[in-house]
Amino acid sequence: MNESATTRISEDAKDAAKAATTQIREIFERFRLPGFDFDAWIEARQADIDAMSKATAIAYSGAQSISEKQAELLKSALGELNAAVKVRSSSETPGEKIKDITKQETELVQATLSRTLSGMKEMAEAVQKSQTEIYEIALDRARSNAEQLRALFQKDKEKE
Repeated sequence: MNESATTRISEDAKDAAKAATTQIREIFERFRLPGFDFDAWIEARQADIDAMSKATAIAYSGAQSISEKQAELLKSALGELNAAVKVRSSSETPGEKIKDITKQETELVQATLSRTLSGMKEMAEAVQKSQTEIYEIALDRARSNAEQLRALFQKDKEKE
């Protein structure tokens, strides 16, 4: 996925989050909960939304990368098939034709298998990279949320 598409997705998510924040703020202002720091709560939720937006963009990028690799593998396989058909039609004698066909088919199978395995490895690495990045984003947010909760409990203990 290109940078502008990632940015666009992130910006769309931020716009939606701002609209939701305004609505939530109005609801909380009606009830005025004592000791509740609405701005801090909104800031934390905004960070959660930003993390989810980033994780979604990474997942989309990974899926797009896999899709592009699959298209590349298909194009390569079709090119090889086309080359094999040309070899078959260009051989002159039946004995020579069979020899060329067998040799070409063997080379085609070996090359296709090699490229397919290489492509599968690249796709698996792309998936693993995306999943690792998404996991790190979620883990960072979980740690941050835990620290915020810890800080809230510390404030409550200090007041007592």
